[in-house]
Amino acid sequence: MTFIAVQPADGKNFGNPIHEHTESEVRELISRAAAQTSAFAKLSPAKHSTLLRAIASSIEACRTDLITSACAETGLPEGRIGGEITRTTVQFQLFADLVETGQHLRVVIDKADSQYSPAPRPDLRRLNQPLGVVAIFAASNFPLAFSVAGGDAASALAAGNPVVAKGHPSHPNTCAIVEGAVKSALKSVGLSENIYSVVQGTNSEITHWLANDSDIKAIGFTGSENVGRILIEIAHKRPVPIPVFAEMGSLNPVFVTSSAIAERSQELAKGLIDSALLGSGQFCTKPGLVFVPAGNDAFISEIKEHLATLKVGPLLSASISARYSSAISELSSLGSLTVLSGISNDSGFGVTPTVFVTDWKTATMHPALLEEHFGPTTVVISTDESHFVNIAHELAGQLTATIQGTASDKVSELMNVLSERAGRVIWNGFPTGVAVTEAMQHGGPWPSSSTHTTSVGIDAIYRFMRPVSFQSFAEEVLPDALKDSNPWKIEQKVNNAK
Repeated sequence: MTFIAVQPADGKNFGNPIHEHTESEVRELISRAAAQTSAFAKLSPAKHSTLLRAIASSIEACRTDLITSACAETGLPEGRIGGEITRTTVQFQLFADLVETGQHLRVVIDKADSQYSPAPRPDLRRLNQPLGVVAIFAASNFPLAFSVAGGDAASALAAGNPVVAKGHPSHPNTCAIVEGAVKSALKSVGLSENIYSVVQGTNSEITHWLANDSDIKAIGFTGSENVGRILIEIAHKRPVPIPVFAEMGSLNPVFVTSSAIAERSQELAKGLIDSALLGSGQFCTKPGLVFVPAGNDAFISEIKEHLATLKVGPLLSASISARYSSAISELSSLGSLTVLSGISNDSGFGVTPTVFVTDWKTATMHPALLEEHFGPTTVVISTDESHFVNIAHELAGQLTATIQGTASDKVSELMNVLSERAGRVIWNGFPTGVAVTEAMQHGGPWPSSSTHTTSVGIDAIYRFMRPVSFQSFAEEVLPDALKDSNPWKIEQKVNNAK
């Protein structure tokens, strides 16, 4: 059985038919990956980092083909796809730099001490080790950075886990190119290509085959809350439950103060709408709720004027376009709100960017206004500025929360509440940029994420490792990282000293 990609720009087929994996083929790929678990986990930091850099180089070598394929399959512009390729390769390079030092192993050695208080201690040595085969589910909206070799897959591989990735059916040719690049890198450093595989298909049962297989030891997912909940339920019902690291989207509220509007009204109106419509509004960090002090009609007029000049690219798939259009139609029929529109795109999976303006009382009466809607839309809510803190208390978990203010604003209380609700709190910025750096936190309280970990930055590696202590073993049988001779020349914390 096969399926074929569809171009969002015009609804036409793209590329050759793609083979859809059967259950037996999926099981076989997982089994082959599991057979590599032990050998892959024992790679030295030097060889492991060489592999990660080889993957980055191999993906970079496919840049031209990836741009052609991803642009056709997603409708996203060349500049965006080119940036994603760079982001993908940089992620592998950053992990390579970390893995080369061995710091990710977090080796701690406490030698036997008969005088230790409160009681004599035995020889204890701890390190982080991989979990086993990890199933990765590619996102639709980032065909490279959060796809089959994106941040989830890169961090799992960097941790020493074989990966079986589920390609997204909206960009299967792009997934196939990436799979070839990663397998080429594995072969180039003398490792088995079975360490990494991509499963393709539109059959929803593939999700269950992957998540239920006993050789799958963890799941990485970026996508909708609905699918994330399904994966979590499957994983928890297994005879031996496994962790699901799911990043499931967010409303990313923005609180705008009166002084910020007075200082830079036009700049704020443009920046907020541009952020909400970036990537046709298909970012998990899109500002979906904007709170403004009541009585700022001129600011709303500036939003309206800027929106009226904007047209966005097509959405990623026919189903996403249909859900968006249905949601916009439903919201537009509600009373006590104003509907603002941009320029319609009638080609392919095109839609009309739409902004809803209402007040907090109305928003609380219509739960659909406070739900995430994937696409070029946001909800602007007017309220008394003194209510910002109370409103923040009522919000569910978020990936981000933003305050747009000035130096004269007293925002400490609001900032503290938002830090309890979000993984990243932003001052005078817009949430749609997610830097790939160590200090980044991309993940927040439920339902934005299923755990309090991050899926961006080098700390993402620790999702796919677990600490193990070895007590009183002879030097010759210990893992190399824990030996006194330290053959890998990595950082060891010995008796509380590095």
